[in-house]
Amino acid sequence: MTPMRERLPRLLPAALAIAALGACAAVAAAGAASSARTAQLTADRTTVRPGEQLELRGSGFPGNAHLTLLARSPHGPRARIGDAVTGSRGTFVATIRIRSRAAAGAVVALACHDACRVKASVGFRIVRR
Repeated sequence: MTPMRERLPRLLPAALAIAALGACAAVAAAGAASSARTAQLTADRTTVRPGEQLELRGSGFPGNAHLTLLARSPHGPRARIGDAVTGSRGTFVATIRIRSRAAAGAVVALACHDACRVKASVGFRIVRR
């Protein structure tokens, strides 16, 4: 058997290379995580009356992407309320009109891209006059 002192100089470069690769992988993973964006959707107000308009703003979507805008009551089916196209930075602004016969209550607006694999939602309330 070779004494440990003789093997150590041969093992040290390999150990340093492995440690360096691990550090590079950790830095790359951290960079990827920080560059990943989470889609977000906001509304210009929390309550709206039937017949009024509501402005939706989205961010964190892919650039130059077509989005489908949907709405639903918290436990109801989705209904298409419009479309939007993001700019090069993945943001959009869309104005929707609340139907004059819309029922009062909570509503969830949803912006979907890629069959809703990338999506964001915001809640608001329809109030009667």
